[in-house]
Amino acid sequence: MPSPLIPLAAALAVLAALLAPSAVVAAPAPPERLTRADLLTLEDHVVVYPDMRDPLRTVMRSPVFSPRGCEDQGVAVRGSSAIEGSVSPSSRRRSVALIDQTLVRFDSVRKARALVQRYRGFSKHCVGDVDTDDGEGSDVRLKNRAWFPPLVGDESAGMLIGWFQSDFADWRRVLVVRTGRTVSVLDVSFTDVRPPQRGVVALGRLAVERLD
Repeated sequence: MPSPLIPLAAALAVLAALLAPSAVVAAPAPPERLTRADLLTLEDHVVVYPDMRDPLRTVMRSPVFSPRGCEDQGVAVRGSSAIEGSVSPSSRRRSVALIDQTLVRFDSVRKARALVQRYRGFSKHCVGDVDTDDGEGSDVRLKNRAWFPPLVGDESAGMLIGWFQSDFADWRRVLVVRTGRTVSVLDVSFTDVRPPQRGVVALGRLAVERLD
């Protein structure tokens, strides 16, 4: 005859499991706040653009203004944390005129990828010339050109825009790079000529190294 203690022991084990405190699933840690240390340094810029003598740098808390479809006015994207570094040479020359780098960190990879897609969509669907104004009544012609850069980081996208006003021409090559939940947007402006791809991509790779 089976011992009545065996079913009783099993019942007690089940009861103990039911009464035991359930494991608490820890909430994901909030994204770390971006700091100046995450941005490219002056030395990084001079390595890529050695003719950028005595560069000036400013750092601020700023969103990135990403494409709003094909409109010439961008939409502000702030994420969970954002920081911008702006570097320019001490004197304007027929080469690099300004480099803006904005870092935006999100609370999910999905949101970070969506920002990259904005720029990729611009190069796919918004190529052509656009006649607009500079906000102060003067005519401007924008030359929107497609640019699909090589893979940098987890994914990358880009665009190329020429700003033509009177006898002034300014070309901007934008490289967008995602590393996990963080997106680096590099906006490199040249006077008169298009910024060569090689230097912009080199800066993008340095940006990834700082974020890894």
